[in-house]
Amino acid sequence: MFWKIKSFLHYNHNKYENILDDPSSKAGILLSKFITLLIILFAFSISFESLWNNALVYFNELFLFDAFISIVFAVEYFYRFFRARDKLKFLINPIRIIDLLSFLPFFLWLVTIWEFLKVLRLLRILRILRLIKDIPLTAWFVKSLKDYKEEYKAVFILFIIILFISSSYVYFLENHIEWTNFTSIPMALWWWLITMSTVWYWDMIPSTNLGKILAAFLVFVWPLILALASAITVMVFMDTSKKNEIAWHTRRGKKCERCMYKNPKDSNYCLNCWKKFPIED
Repeated sequence: MFWKIKSFLHYNHNKYENILDDPSSKAGILLSKFITLLIILFAFSISFESLWNNALVYFNELFLFDAFISIVFAVEYFYRFFRARDKLKFLINPIRIIDLLSFLPFFLWLVTIWEFLKVLRLLRILRILRLIKDIPLTAWFVKSLKDYKEEYKAVFILFIIILFISSSYVYFLENHIEWTNFTSIPMALWWWLITMSTVWYWDMIPSTNLGKILAAFLVFVWPLILALASAITVMVFMDTSKKNEIAWHTRRGKKCERCMYKNPKDSNYCLNCWKKFPIED
């Protein structure tokens, strides 16, 4: 029994600072899934709290659930902190700052009257972004974006140029009209974005013939710009798939003798049957 508990809690101390970071640790995987489940349940609880008068009717239940989540996140944060090799680097890490803000507002709210601290609880939903590093395809996609930053930059610059020039033209065409809403170039910029997205609020409509022709032109500009950005994104996905396939074949090198499943080279356990691998010196 003791050996099973020890093997369950074992992780690679030489490579990872704590059990939550080891992808081959059975306990680490279970705890990570539990924390992810709490984040999802918190999102549902926030939505439930906003319905009707549930915030008053179920105040005690929602408070206890919020307290439980905050305590779990606090324990996780301090566990990671005390296991971190570089404490200063840990404190200034943006991800760790999000971790801190995921539970700190709750405890500050208990000793203060600042209601806005309750709103800061929503920051804990950002912790779901940490799942990106656990999804190989997503991680490779983020890395591939750097290879195509010049293409995205070109599309963005083209977008800004068309945005500013078109808005300026509309402003100079419409600003002399009585009771016009095109009172400044920033207002024309806002109208341009709304027109381009085909939302059409109808609170700002060109009165001149040239302004109407330009508005009709702008409706067709956004699909063209979006098509350019989409084409670049497709190229990124194709590059990502290729890199992910190469990584899949190069990393999965440790074969389990029990179920013949191929695991990553740094695995301590088989990800399929959880057979423990001999610890390599």
